[in-house]
Amino acid sequence: MPGPPPASGREPARPSQDPDPPPASAPRGDRLLPWIAAERAFRAVLLAAVGAVLLTHLHENWASDVTDLAHEGGLNPKSNWIQRILHDATKLNANKAFFFGIVALGYAALEGTEAYGLWNRRRWGEWLTVLATSLLLIPEVWALTKSATLLKVGALVVNVAIVAYLLVRLRATSEDRAPG
Repeated sequence: MPGPPPASGREPARPSQDPDPPPASAPRGDRLLPWIAAERAFRAVLLAAVGAVLLTHLHENWASDVTDLAHEGGLNPKSNWIQRILHDATKLNANKAFFFGIVALGYAALEGTEAYGLWNRRRWGEWLTVLATSLLLIPEVWALTKSATLLKVGALVVNVAIVAYLLVRLRATSEDRAPG
């Protein structure tokens, strides 16, 4: 039974009808969300930097740059993995650099959006991360069929774990929101 109207004669303020409000405080099960958000933000910054470099240095001699970078880093440019990078770098012309730069910036925007949604504990951020990461598992598995490295296997395991964790969270929160 509603009480009498306030003395001012105005209706009391109603809470916001935001369909996806952030919780006032993080429940115990949310401890991983900031870590996943930070990982996505790191990826976004790295991809944005790569995209910017590719788009602003379209006519660079990438093989020479990689060799110089290896020397400066105290690495042997004759090592097998640097030779593979050099082999790929020689194939990078201005058109490919432009294309990969645009792709890197687009992927950075996706990762940044995921990071924002996860950091602010938005359901849409969790769904976006599940969808995008699940779709990108396909190229990860394909890359493993070409050559398996510890880094590729580790990335696949981390991404599968993130998808599984978020799906469990989403299922639990949908059960909490279910009426009755």
